[in-house]
This record gives sequence, C-alpha cells and structure tokens, in this order.
Amino acid sequence: MNTTRFCLPVKASIITILSLVLSLAMSPNLSAQLTLDRLDSANRANNANQTKRDPINIIDNIWWVGHSEVGAFLVTTPEGHVLMDSTDPEQVAWTVEAVVKAGFELDDIKYIVNSHPHEEHIGGLAALQKLLPHAKIIASEGTADILASGGKTDFRNILDTEGARFFEPVKVDDTIGHLETIEIGGETLTAHLTPGHTTGTTTWTMEVQDKDGKTYNAVFMGGMSASGVDRGPLLNNELYPEIKDDFERSFAHLKSLQCDVFLYGRASSIELDNKLAKLDSASQNPFIDQEGCAWYIEYYEKRFQKQLADEMAAR
Repeated sequence: MNTTRFCLPVKASIITILSLVLSLAMSPNLSAQLTLDRLDSANRANNANQTKRDPINIIDNIWWVGHSEVGAFLVTTPEGHVLMDSTDPEQVAWTVEAVVKAGFELDDIKYIVNSHPHEEHIGGLAALQKLLPHAKIIASEGTADILASGGKTDFRNILDTEGARFFEPVKVDDTIGHLETIEIGGETLTAHLTPGHTTGTTTWTMEVQDKDGKTYNAVFMGGMSASGVDRGPLLNNELYPEIKDDFERSFAHLKSLQCDVFLYGRASSIELDNKLAKLDSASQNPFIDQEGCAWYIEYYEKRFQKQLADEMAAR
C-alpha cells in the first residue's frame, strides 16, 4: 500500500494545539543493563519514573520526541511528517511539546504509525487523533484490532489481568501489510510485520544520510520480547496459537535486514543517553550501530529460545 499525501483541513496555532494536549494529560533517566533473565516488569518499573526530555536529532531527519525512557520518533520531510508511537496518556503532551520544541508544525504531521500496541507506547494515540484529525493513522491488521478494542483483545492483557493496561480505543484510517510502504516528501518507510510480542508488531525501515555523505538503513524495531509463560506462553497458547511460529519467522526476517541505525522506542534498549553524550564529538554518529542491532536481535531470540526450552521441559 503506497499511501498518498493528505490536505490539511484543520488550521490552528501551535499554542492552541499544545494547550489542548496539555489539558488532556494527567497532571531520572533509569538506564538498565539487559540480562538474559530480565523480565518485562523491569521496563514497567521504568515507566513509572518518567521525566521530560528535549527533542534529539538522532540522524538526518529522524528525531526522538519521547521522554526519558519510552520513545516516540518523528520523521520529517518537506511535504509533511510521520510520527511513530505516541507514548502513554500521561506523557503524550510531552511528545507534542517535543515536536514543537524541535521547531516543527503539528499541522504538518500527516501520518501516525506504531511499533506495537502496548499502552506505554500508544496509549496517547486517542488524544492525538482528537488533536490532529488531519493525520492518518496507519497500522497492521493485527494492531488495528487491538487498538479498536482499547487493548482488550491483546492476549497479554487477557492472560495477565492484574498487569493489564488498557487505553482509549482508536479506529485506524488504513491498514498496512508486510513490505508495503508509506511514501512522503521523497522518503519511503517500509513496514515489516514482525509479530510475536503482539500479533501486529511492526518494524519500520528507511534510508538516511549522515554528515559523512553515506547512506544508511535505519531500522525502527517493533518489540521482540517473549513475555514469559504467565503472560505469553509459546506452547498451547489458545489466545495466540501461532505465537511460536510467528516469533521464529520474525527473528529470521530481522536477521535478514541490513541494520545500520538501530532504533527502538526505549531509551535504555538503544543506550540513548550514552550515544547522545558522544553525538557531537564522535567521528561517526554513534547511532550508526550495526553491532547493537545484531545484539538486540540475538538477545531477544535467546530469551525466546530459553522460554521455549523451559516450557518444553515442563511438559
């Protein structure tokens, strides 16, 4: 699906728009080293200790507009912008504030896409939809179903009722399939469906140019964590029977990608602060990180394999 450019019927001042978003919001950067047995609960703990973060120009036309731990990305073009993820309902106002602080017009956001439909990443999407009705929300079919239910059809929320996190339902404007693209302002973003973490997890890729004049392939990972037997069993999962096969296909596909610029919507996962500290002084942009990308895939594949082996041993 090659999407097309949209006209902007809504015109409002940045100050007015920002005020509306702030009214929607409810009233230390904790970077943690990953270990093989780390659980998603560690990320959930980080979610509760958020601080604002200034926008960061990662490379070329890619900006981090998320907060201290959970990220959102802005891809800018002369013909409009693409916002990837929203962060949660409490911090979505910070995301909007970061876009404005980076010097971009909210009216120029043409598309909103996502990595995967968990509340901390897309819980603020409904607020953005009300604020930016001109922006077209695009998601995979698997994600569209979860968004429409407000997270109620997400297998993890059904299995883990105590840890379930719901959000205001969102109806997408269009769905996108594997290897289909969004084209805007001379840029092409390609959707790679990499399910497992959720049924509709989506990894995005695009080409960027750095100051050295070379072209690099940027990969926005969609989330590849196996969630544990209590939240996401890999065997005999009646709510998601294909989960094991989906994970295996997704890891195989990710390993086939050329991954130069490694991005994901968690600051700790991509060592955002360490790389940011080197951004001005390093001879090469530190976000060009093939090794980090390979490590990310290997780490989560090993975690998946460990959970699978444990489940098989317990049968």
